[in-house]
Amino acid sequence: MSITNYKCIGCSAPIAFNPNVGSFKCEYCGKQSTEEELKEFAEKTEEKWAEKHAHEKHDDGSEVRQYNCPNCGAEVVCGDTTTASFCYYCHSPVIIESRLQGDFRPNKIVPFKIDKKTAVQKFSEWTAGKKFLPRDFTVDVQEKNIVGMYLPYWDVDVDADIDYHAVGITEHSRIMGEREEITTERYQIDRNGTMHFPAIRSLSFEKINQNLINAINPFNAADEKEFNTGYLSGFQSERHTYSRENAEKSALQQAIQYARIQLHASTECDRIVEERDNSKYKIANTTYTLLPVYILNYPYKGKNYQFAVNGQTGVANGDLPTDTTQVALFSILIGVIVLILALLGGIFLW
Repeated sequence: MSITNYKCIGCSAPIAFNPNVGSFKCEYCGKQSTEEELKEFAEKTEEKWAEKHAHEKHDDGSEVRQYNCPNCGAEVVCGDTTTASFCYYCHSPVIIESRLQGDFRPNKIVPFKIDKKTAVQKFSEWTAGKKFLPRDFTVDVQEKNIVGMYLPYWDVDVDADIDYHAVGITEHSRIMGEREEITTERYQIDRNGTMHFPAIRSLSFEKINQNLINAINPFNAADEKEFNTGYLSGFQSERHTYSRENAEKSALQQAIQYARIQLHASTECDRIVEERDNSKYKIANTTYTLLPVYILNYPYKGKNYQFAVNGQTGVANGDLPTDTTQVALFSILIGVIVLILALLGGIFLW
């Protein structure tokens, strides 16, 4: 079956993962259920649907696709990287199972810990006091545009066998009468051993502002769980567009930089001249992880502004639009005040 649609065991209404309770809670009858219970219920009630779509093959996500909502039968149109979304007609959360196979199936996930209401509050707190916002840019108007989304990351562990050699140089100076005497000390630096660099993380979704997402880091690894599709229900999710191979190559380069920083920090020399570095670096493990983010897109005068909230910690950041008319009026007002003060100052001087 290409699409999974979780339904309440009690009333069969669409049901989503609730960050506040850490499980599934029906908004209609209030019944709470585990993912195992929902899966068993789905298997019993959707056997006919599975038979009807048994011919469907693995979806490589190479293009925009249309699916049928298991709840109302309407078409659900998804982008080429979307793995979880909503039906535009009945608003049921849908999970595209066929896009979560093979290399596209995550290993880990950090579930949402704050709900949309809290994300909106964080947005309100962040915009409070910001000057020159457009008049139509209000929290109430933007609330419906905030979307909870799981973003894909690669976490790469790197092991290093260190064989590093350099010369450390320290200079001392002192004044001897009318001349300056400089003494140079040289030290041989030899470092051998092992180093481990865990979870060198890289955002693997290239369709979003990476600087914005980096600004709401970090995420707490203590909340990581084994991936299951249930956590996606009720949220949007995207799969990686940045390959595992590229992520590992980048992680190796970062590990080399981290190692040299630590090696240099282990000395007290003013500067270091490297002689040879025969260290060996290798990938120990690579994990595909989904992390929770609330995203707001706001188009204004031909430009798109983005705001993000960390769905685990609540840290917020973003780029806000400026109403140039308000800025111009404010500048004119300041200019008038300065002119009046200047004129008054001139009167008193005379």
